[in-house]
Amino acid sequence: MKTEVSVLSPRVAFLDHQRLLLNVDNSAIKQRIAALAQDKISKDAHHARSIEEINNQQVCHQQSLKKMEDHISDQSPADIKPSVEKEQLLIALSCVSFIIL
Repeated sequence: MKTEVSVLSPRVAFLDHQRLLLNVDNSAIKQRIAALAQDKISKDAHHARSIEEINNQQVCHQQSLKKMEDHISDQSPADIKPSVEKEQLLIALSCVSFIIL
């Protein structure tokens, strides 16, 4: 029995050391997974904000086009060009202030 223990003892020590190394690797992998999960949450939130901003810009653009169409249809042809340029500037400024807010 003593012979068997002395023969198996190094093998047990080796396997115990291997288990310890695997536990360290496992902990590092779990930390990496947690970091990646947090990064994904952050990127998903940023993506959602970007989509919302795109939608807001599309609405703003559609509203500006509608305002320009309405404004042009209410004017005589001689008044259209200067008025359209002024209207485009006002609409652009309103969209920019919308982005800033």
